[in-house]
Amino acid sequence: MRFLVHTSLTTGALGVLVLGVGLGACSLGETMSRSDIAGAAASGNTTTTWTTTTSTTTGTWTGAGGAGASASFGGAGGALAVGGQGGAGAQGGLGGQGGEDACAGLDSSQPLVLYLSADDSNSMASPAHARELLNQFASPSSFLQIRTYEFLNYYRIAFPAAPQNQVALYTEGELAVPGKLDLQLAVRSYDALHPRRPMTITFVLDTSGSMGGNSIEREKAVVKAVAKSLAAGDIVSMVTWSDQQSTVLAGHVATGPNDATVVAAANGLAADGSTDLHAGLVRGYELANQYYGMTSLNRLILVSDGGANTGITDETLIANNAKDGDREGIYLVGVGTGPATGYNDLLMDTVTDRGRGAYVYVDGTAEAERLFVDRFDETMEIAARAVQVELTVPWYLSLEKFSGEQASTNPEEVEPQHLAPSDAMVFHQTLAACNPALLDPAHTVTVKVNWLQPLTYQASSTSITWTIHELLAGPKEALHKGKAIVAYAEALKTGLAADLVAAHEAATAADPNGTDPELGEITTLIEKHPAYPQ
Repeated sequence: MRFLVHTSLTTGALGVLVLGVGLGACSLGETMSRSDIAGAAASGNTTTTWTTTTSTTTGTWTGAGGAGASASFGGAGGALAVGGQGGAGAQGGLGGQGGEDACAGLDSSQPLVLYLSADDSNSMASPAHARELLNQFASPSSFLQIRTYEFLNYYRIAFPAAPQNQVALYTEGELAVPGKLDLQLAVRSYDALHPRRPMTITFVLDTSGSMGGNSIEREKAVVKAVAKSLAAGDIVSMVTWSDQQSTVLAGHVATGPNDATVVAAANGLAADGSTDLHAGLVRGYELANQYYGMTSLNRLILVSDGGANTGITDETLIANNAKDGDREGIYLVGVGTGPATGYNDLLMDTVTDRGRGAYVYVDGTAEAERLFVDRFDETMEIAARAVQVELTVPWYLSLEKFSGEQASTNPEEVEPQHLAPSDAMVFHQTLAACNPALLDPAHTVTVKVNWLQPLTYQASSTSITWTIHELLAGPKEALHKGKAIVAYAEALKTGLAADLVAAHEAATAADPNGTDPELGEITTLIEKHPAYPQ
């Protein structure tokens, strides 16, 4: 069986879903309650639209339901159960393990092939936003959408780097309970090249009145952090926007790190006026195209508190500049500045999906340096374009839990995504056997990855096959850290004390000696959640 991993534009996180063998494509669609979804697939072939939030389920799936009335959320009964047990007959398209004849409706002659998406590897805003809220002893689920895959992007899991212009594949597995395989796979890029290629950077900076206070200081810190990463000859332009746009720099040639002109422009930023994002974007892209470098890294960096709204005109403008058949696109890097309890996450999440670039959140000036100095290449550069990961597993397994953004048996429904250098796409999932007795250690799991070279667009591919025995006998360190990260994100979604305690235990168990600073941060933050037992 094969997993094909892509990133798509679906906004919901799928980690809390239970998906069965009839799994179809996930895409944006109308929102339905969980009980509505269960009722929509009582029997026969059913197509439903769903995505997930903390209280609703939406997206697109096609499933072959069995006979009988459908089960409600977590209930026991007929063909479909979201988180529950299916009744007699074929396993539901979106559900847990079926009843007595759970395997009867499956084709034992064909493996299950799934295609997975987890967004671009440098999209990692919600963990930093959640951290700021937790440091204020607030519940993140009240203020932002938790995207589990962004937590796996943000917190690093150590995998050896691939050779230059290649990707490396890593998979770990264990049986948490009989018949259920916890499987983590990673696609690791090569480490960033030094010296890096030249840059053409265009800042589009929100200076509206709502940016006053911490937000404008964080914006200044972002510009200064990028200035630290400049090299001689890099091209920098800067546009500010409030009720009118102003061109602060146009095609400035940097002298090197901490270029005095760029730093002075950052220090001169001030918040005043209303919001006109569209005019700022138009002017920013005009400059970005004017100074475009054919062999350069071309990026437009949009910094905002999320207070503006973007319409279809702006989304089309952004998408057209990101997608160019004759050259590498001008990718948009979105930077959210807060404030934590008033930040509108929708703006940046939408425009960066269209703009094919990173989406990050700065919860303090130190985070600006972390993202644009320490992790500069990971935030800004691309090592593998249009990554597609295909996973093939034995016929009797179904996808029960998934940490990513989108999953489908149809590769056309899952959009490829980009992988940064010095980075990894990590996918954590639970696969359930319709009959635990069928799980054979000699059976195989295959991962195949297709991608394009970032500048030449040359098609590349690699694959690897493991037996289930090899997966179960292999190391578990990366798997356990991944499980702890996923448990943390999912606990933040529910805000339930029991889930927070379980996540705390998972993080502690994954770092028994207390040597991993990221897991240490997670345990400390969980303890600050208002629902965590004190």
